[in-house]
Amino acid sequence: MRGSGGRWKWEELIDFEVALAAWDGESRPEGFHGEGSRPAVMKAWKEAVDAPQVGRSWVKAIAWAGAIATAFTFLAGIGAAWGCYDREREGIDVVVFLVLTLLVPWVTLLVGLTFWLFRPRWGGLLGPLLKKITARFAGNDGSKVLAVIEASPELAKSFGWKLAARTQSAALNFHLGAIVGLTLLFFFRRVGFYWETTTERAMERTLESVVNFLSMPWRGVLPRMVPEIAASRRDAEWEGGGTSWMAFLMLALLVWGVAPRFLLEMVAHIQSWRAARSPDFQSPRHRRLLRVLTGVKRGEEPAGPADGALVLDLGGISPDHDLLRPFFLRHLRLNPVTWETLDVLDTGREAAARAALEKAPAGIIVLAEGWSLAPRKIEETLKRVHDAAGGRRTALVVADFDREGRPRAPKADERVAWEKFFDGQKGLDVELSLYEEDRTWAPG
Repeated sequence: MRGSGGRWKWEELIDFEVALAAWDGESRPEGFHGEGSRPAVMKAWKEAVDAPQVGRSWVKAIAWAGAIATAFTFLAGIGAAWGCYDREREGIDVVVFLVLTLLVPWVTLLVGLTFWLFRPRWGGLLGPLLKKITARFAGNDGSKVLAVIEASPELAKSFGWKLAARTQSAALNFHLGAIVGLTLLFFFRRVGFYWETTTERAMERTLESVVNFLSMPWRGVLPRMVPEIAASRRDAEWEGGGTSWMAFLMLALLVWGVAPRFLLEMVAHIQSWRAARSPDFQSPRHRRLLRVLTGVKRGEEPAGPADGALVLDLGGISPDHDLLRPFFLRHLRLNPVTWETLDVLDTGREAAARAALEKAPAGIIVLAEGWSLAPRKIEETLKRVHDAAGGRRTALVVADFDREGRPRAPKADERVAWEKFFDGQKGLDVELSLYEEDRTWAPG
C-alpha cells in the first residue's frame, strides 16, 4: 500500500495524530508495506487504519473561534472611536483617539511578540483564550484532541501559528472597527477634532512630532492629509473644526494599524501551512511506528535484494557471515558483499572501512552487539557513518553473538534500551533492526 503523497493538510495531520495516540505500539495493517518517504509512509498508514475524521471539525472550530474574536474586537474598535467623542463639546480629542486606537494596540503588539518569543505555541496573548474556545466548539472530545495536538511537535507548532494568525486578524479588525466608528461619527454627528493642553507649547511640539512620524508614508504625495495642529487647539473660543484630522486619522489607522496586522497575519498563515505541509515525524512515537511499518514480515519473499551493501562490524565482533546474510537479505533486502570493521584500535582496518564507505552502492549496514550500547559513542559513530553515506540507505542491526560469532536475538532489556536510545535521536535517517532468528527460510 502506498501513500497518496508526502504533503499534508492540517486536518489530515490531526487525524493521523489522533489515530497514532490510539495505536497499541505494535500492530500494523494486514498486507501493509511501508515504501517511499517518511511522510508518505505515515499517510499510507493513516489511510490504512481508517483514522477518525476529527480534523475538519477542528478547522471549523478554529474558524468559529476566530470569528468570535474578530466580531468582539471589531465592536471594541467601534466602541473605542465612540468613546473618544465628547457629546457636550461635539468633538473628538485627537490625543485620546491616537492613544486608544494606535498607541495601546502597538504596546499590546510588542508585549504579544515578547510573549511569543517565550511561549511560541501559545499563539500570543489571545492564544490561550482562542484555544479554549476552539476546544469547546470542537465537540465532546475537544480537550482530548487538544492534548494530542499539543503533544505533536508539528501540530503544536502549526497550531501556535494558526492562533497567532487569528490573534492578528482580531487586532486588524479592531482598527477597522475604529475606522468604521470614526466614519459614522463624522457623517451622522456634528464632529470636530481638537486637542488641548495646560502648557503653552509642550503638547503642541509633542503632537507635531507624532504627526510628522505617522504621516511619513504619505506626507510627500498627500500633503493635504497632514492636519494643521496649531489651528485645531481647543481654547475658549473653539467652536468645532479641525476637519483636516479626519483624513489623517483614517490613513494612520490603515497604515499603522491595519497594514502591519495584515502582514503579520499572512506570515502566521504561511508558517502554519509550512509546519503542517512537510512534517518531520521525528518524535519517539513516530519513530516507533516507522520501525513497525517499514519492517518486512517473516514468510515473504524479498523483492530483489540490492547487491553491493557494506557491513561495518563495530568493535571487532567477527560474526558468522553466512548466518547473518539471510537476515540482511530477508529483513533489510540488502545483499552484503563487503565486510569491514569500525571503532577498533587498528588504523589499517579503520582506513579500509573509510575507503569502503565510499564504494558501497546499495547501502551500509552497521552491526552492533546488544550489550555494547554506549549512547554517546554510538551516536557519534552513526552520525559519522550517516554523513559518509551521502544519502545512501543506512541500517543499524543489533544482535548478540556467541564465541563462534553465531548471531542470536538480543535480550529483552537490550531491545528496550536500544529502542529508547534510537527514539531519542533526531535528524538521523538510520533504520533500526533488531536481529531475530528465522528458521523458515534459508539462503538460496
